[in-house]
Amino acid sequence: MRLTEINVVDELPSLDGASGTAIDAEVGMNDITLSSSTVAKAQAVRGTTYRDIAIHLDGSPEDESRLAHAEALAMDFSARMTGILTNLLPDPALFAGDFGISAIGQLVDAVTKEGDVSEMRLRQRLARVDAAHEVRRLDAFPGLLEQAVASEARWNDLFVATCPRDDGNGRWRPMIESVMFDGGRGLLLLPPKLTLCSPIRTVLIGWTDTRQSTRAVAEALPLIAQATQVHIVTVREEAHGRLGGAEVLADVSAHLARHGVEATATVLSTETSPTEALLAEARRISADLIVVGAYGHSRFREWVLGGVTADLLDLSPVPLFLAH
Repeated sequence: MRLTEINVVDELPSLDGASGTAIDAEVGMNDITLSSSTVAKAQAVRGTTYRDIAIHLDGSPEDESRLAHAEALAMDFSARMTGILTNLLPDPALFAGDFGISAIGQLVDAVTKEGDVSEMRLRQRLARVDAAHEVRRLDAFPGLLEQAVASEARWNDLFVATCPRDDGNGRWRPMIESVMFDGGRGLLLLPPKLTLCSPIRTVLIGWTDTRQSTRAVAEALPLIAQATQVHIVTVREEAHGRLGGAEVLADVSAHLARHGVEATATVLSTETSPTEALLAEARRISADLIVVGAYGHSRFREWVLGGVTADLLDLSPVPLFLAH
């Protein structure tokens, strides 16, 4: 049995760019060293790919960013694109009485016409796409719309959307959470106004020993397999195990190696929050994508207390891959 090298970082680079110190430790575990020919063979027979990609569209300027990223992925994986145009109708609960019924009828008509304009524009935009594609329009009231989008996500391999922040995209947070919890697929969430710069080459996996992390890595495997650098990190808030979780990272690294993916593993020991630790590490390695399990606690607890998922959705300048 050979030794797998695990980096244990005692102090993270701070968010202002200051560097910390790192110590190396060796743990006797699975041998994850594979020859380049073995890796290439594993990648050739692995068969992990995306064939159906769903894209959230809403008629806003963010549509172009989502479509550009989805189109690049569709070309890489020879996938089919389905644009899910969400046309959110006004909430009937906000209207009461005869006047309210009349008012909501007029608003529904207006929103429907706006949807017609958006749909025509998106169909013209998608006509320029080389990949197979279609547009599915959903006109629905709050509560029903979220369920409908989650249903569409289930028959796709990947769902592309924008991080729901308080900049015009916040209204889609219930939809994103519905897809996350009920769609059964991974979500690629883009920071607002993100331009398509380059393919995903450096991936940071934020690992915790949970089902959510397992799901995220499994769903993101086609993207992980295409990367030239893959870094797995766990944030050690309280020491556990022989090296605060280092042995688990070695097993995960060995698992990825058997899928043809070579990865480095690091335990981050920090006094900052896990979110700050992950974002600092992402900046240090110039990550193109952060892969994490979403909402390790209940939705109610995360909503009340906050959590890594909510913080990353609000703060990350890097695309996120989330799965629950």
